[in-house]
Amino acid sequence: MHRRTLLRAAAVATMARVSPAAAEELLPIYNLVGNFMNWRAISDAYAVRTGIRPTLGLRSGSSPALVAMRMEASQPQAAGAYWSLDVAVEAKKAGVTAAYRPKGFDIVPEGLKDPEGHWWAMATTNVVIGVNNEVLQRRNLAPPRSYADLLKPEYHGLAACMDPTWSGTASVFLYGINFVLGGTRTDFRPGMRWLKAYAENGNQFRSELVAPRLATGDTAVTLDAEGNILLSKDGGAPLSTVVPTEGVVSAALGMSVARNGVKPERARQFMDWLLGPEAQGLIAEGYFRPVRADAVTRRIASAMPDVSAVSRPALDIQHQAEVLAPLKRAFVEIVTRGGDVERVLRRHGLAG
Repeated sequence: MHRRTLLRAAAVATMARVSPAAAEELLPIYNLVGNFMNWRAISDAYAVRTGIRPTLGLRSGSSPALVAMRMEASQPQAAGAYWSLDVAVEAKKAGVTAAYRPKGFDIVPEGLKDPEGHWWAMATTNVVIGVNNEVLQRRNLAPPRSYADLLKPEYHGLAACMDPTWSGTASVFLYGINFVLGGTRTDFRPGMRWLKAYAENGNQFRSELVAPRLATGDTAVTLDAEGNILLSKDGGAPLSTVVPTEGVVSAALGMSVARNGVKPERARQFMDWLLGPEAQGLIAEGYFRPVRADAVTRRIASAMPDVSAVSRPALDIQHQAEVLAPLKRAFVEIVTRGGDVERVLRRHGLAG
């Protein structure tokens, strides 16, 4: 029997643990997007097990989640948040997260967790190129193989990725593409020149998940988390993943408990469960790379893009958090408003 079918059967089998008549209790966690990292299945499994449902669709996007938690600091509305770790570092500095070291904290690699427990990784993902094979075939185009290909006239207007001022995964890409293309911790010109050229070739940055648009053929090409592409492929969409020849950016994604948040005990119990084998297995089923390596089955591992032969720069999460705000402002000025790369980055102290 297929692994996914087995997991669903197991979830049904555990329903007896919760009275059918009992109303589900909601646990508000920000930025649990149902079609991202298998959050819908994770929420369903936890609700079946406990009668408590982590709420999907609240403050979608790492940056909107942080904005909301800052605005609500005097009267928190959430129990916690899921986000990219650079945003989590910023959230700790803003004073909106609480220290908590969940069960399984020791399995999270060093560098992917705050020693005090204000944030920790649940999984990582590689940003790769996704293609809709049918759309490209209709246009008599081969799949792009590199970031350089996406700047060619034949791919004009065919690509989309998430907006880094909205999406945590995209903000990691905004930072990491610079190192893939030869930039440094103080010089972000290589990455920003590519991002501007990508937009000038008619390609889009969108404040929404782009995987559904790729699946329906509304866009032919995406830059996205590998799992988003593969999960849509599992659903029958004619998609493929391509590892860019220049290298890939890996994003670490994780959790924080809200400071003075609602239902703190429920939040801690949920965080404990997320690092356990059941939740980590569901993350792997969504084709993200859980921090528990033993949660990845052979079938899942074989379906994942092989990134071993390309550059994968190690990203400094703390440095990323330090430059995140000026880098996002520079992105808006340069890519959205057509500003000059050299002049804008120098003003923000990001041009070497």
